[in-house]
Amino acid sequence: MKKLIVVALSFLMFACSEEKGDNFSKFEWIAHYGYYDKDYNFTTHQKVLFKNDSIVCFSELTGKKTMFPLIKKDSLIIFNQLYTIEKKGDKKKDTVITDTLLYDFKNLFNKPLLIVKSLNSKFYSVLTTSNNSNLVMEETNNFLSIINFEIGGLQIGDSISIKDFDNVKDKKTYDDTNLVLGNPKGNENIEVQIINKKYVYSIKQKNIKKNQTENIIKVINEKMKIAPDTIKKSKPFYREGFRWESNGIDIRLSKIDMYQYYKDNSEDKKQPYYMIDAYKRRLIKEVGKTKYYELEYKNEFLQTILRTIGNKTAQSSIIE
Repeated sequence: MKKLIVVALSFLMFACSEEKGDNFSKFEWIAHYGYYDKDYNFTTHQKVLFKNDSIVCFSELTGKKTMFPLIKKDSLIIFNQLYTIEKKGDKKKDTVITDTLLYDFKNLFNKPLLIVKSLNSKFYSVLTTSNNSNLVMEETNNFLSIINFEIGGLQIGDSISIKDFDNVKDKKTYDDTNLVLGNPKGNENIEVQIINKKYVYSIKQKNIKKNQTENIIKVINEKMKIAPDTIKKSKPFYREGFRWESNGIDIRLSKIDMYQYYKDNSEDKKQPYYMIDAYKRRLIKEVGKTKYYELEYKNEFLQTILRTIGNKTAQSSIIE
């Protein structure tokens, strides 16, 4: 009787374990990627990467589809992948390479997501599923530790109304990410990048006094559990302060001594006389401004998700 109970419990535990990791077999997972064409135009694309507990590959030579099974081990997936390679002097040929990725399933921004990352990389890839209507997916806790900071009452990923912002203008990006800049109404010290006119993408706070920086440093140190790198004052812009970089989070608390910058250039005899006059005029305007710090906050993990799930159509701060 005891043996039967042990066997039954073992089977139940095995079944529960399989069910938790069954998101690879339940859903198709779509990879999103982009590249530049010969005219340097950036385009985005997507393809089914994981399906039926396997990775889906296509040969560039034949167009033939091949599927390799996934091996799930703790927080890792291990699989073979088909690549088409070409060595100098040789013809193109297909080869199979074994790859290993960390993975986690998360429900974020009302969407089921698969997040994968190479073992020695700091960059994440975010996959979506075609079946996400009213889907509540069972999450895993394999490697991701999601940390977010609040500045000026806002966090990266917050859903906003563009009508609550002033001074809205377009932000040019290399990959055509739909970003605009704006200040929350009544607070010009906060500058926010907004993606798709819907989500907070990054946050900057200006005009921070020196006596406020000590507590800021303590909060960041405690939450990120690392000490910052020191930004040493140097030419050309004499930026100084502190920077934290870990797990995709990038925070910089710094100030730029533009007074010193204009002073040095106004005293540089190699400069044309009209530029020296211009630097002197700017120098007067910078008196007293160099004592204030700026706090800039980016979160590559959350920003990658926002870029992946975002609207790919062109947007403007002026016209809709």
